[in-house]
Amino acid sequence: MVKISKEILLTLFVTFASISIVHAASINDTKTLLSDLLTDYNKEVRPIQDQFAAINVTIIAYMKSIQEFDEVQEKFSFVGALAVTWLDAIMVWNPYSYGGLWQLPVSYKDVWVPELILSSPSKAVNTLGKSWNKVRYYANGLAVWVPVDLIESTCSVNVRNYPFDTQECVTSFNSMGYEESEVLLIPGQSEFDLSIYQENSLWAIAKTKVNVQTVGASSQIDLVVSLKRKPSFVVINVILPILFLSLLNTLVFILVPESGERVSYCVTVLLAVAVFMTIVSDMLPRSSEPVPLISYKLMMDMIISSLIVVVTILNLRVYNKDKSRPVPTWLRSLYHILTCRKCKNTKVFTLKRDENSSKIKGMTLHEDATQDMGSKFRHLKDAIKNVDDITWKQISFMIDWISFILFTTASILSFICFVATTYSN
Repeated sequence: MVKISKEILLTLFVTFASISIVHAASINDTKTLLSDLLTDYNKEVRPIQDQFAAINVTIIAYMKSIQEFDEVQEKFSFVGALAVTWLDAIMVWNPYSYGGLWQLPVSYKDVWVPELILSSPSKAVNTLGKSWNKVRYYANGLAVWVPVDLIESTCSVNVRNYPFDTQECVTSFNSMGYEESEVLLIPGQSEFDLSIYQENSLWAIAKTKVNVQTVGASSQIDLVVSLKRKPSFVVINVILPILFLSLLNTLVFILVPESGERVSYCVTVLLAVAVFMTIVSDMLPRSSEPVPLISYKLMMDMIISSLIVVVTILNLRVYNKDKSRPVPTWLRSLYHILTCRKCKNTKVFTLKRDENSSKIKGMTLHEDATQDMGSKFRHLKDAIKNVDDITWKQISFMIDWISFILFTTASILSFICFVATTYSN
């Protein structure tokens, strides 16, 4: 980087010196200079005096915009440019001899350029550069080549924490055809130059990095881009609807059995969850390693919805069970516990007379009311019967409330665990 800076300063010095002496260069000066430089120029020969030395090629990466990031096809494309600079020992001239002409643009097809081949292509392997690209030469031999292109590269996708994921894509350029002892790639900056970058609506650039490594015998430069997904779209259109569907599914236990719509209601919600599973699977790559956590979340919702359908069907059988069949004792006890009979100060009376007094447990009979004991006893017997008369419908209502609380809690906990796990990573 220091070396390039000195060369640029030298070029500026020559430029100002030329301008101070010669006012302007004519078209003949440009034609003469171009003819003199390219007459014996052979682009197959590396333009360096010592053919055993390597040409140092400095590269600075620019990014204009992110064109596409396809998770399914694992493809990353962006509009960018590489500012490639090197010293050409052949393209050197004296500006004073050509009317002060200190720089000259030349088609890159007519001169030697370091062939940079995209070694991580998503389609065909192509070299960097178009027919309209120019290489700008300065009087001291400094060459500046800025090829702009739509770069399409492969990218290994990790969607484990989708939609709160961060992807790292590596775009590699290799100087194939030249060994590292002939062409050495050097990063001009350790990061991308994002001065002209336009923000993307779905992805934000977390960080960038430029590395150089040796692959085989040639030099390779890696452009690393870390992309962080903007999750607002997925949260609003996928995550929140899944949560609302899970909560709506539990409302089937509040729906009165007489409506006859319980089973159709919960089956409809089950199908809606299945549709969301299909939508999410289409948005993600067909990979088993790693499996996205959202797939586990949808599978858990599918299991919960399936259990709700089973419980709803079985509970309807309990609701419509024959009244003549007695409720088992354990269900009676469970009903008493869950309905908190003791909290309501409701007593279950037993008919047991005290030998020393005219009392019945749970109720005291005064001596002056013995004449009405027969009628009072009948009322007490009816009250005892009503207290212990627990029907199958009451048991069905109890199952509804237990299921409503249980499945609502499970749905909320499943959602919280999913968000906490994916967002924290």
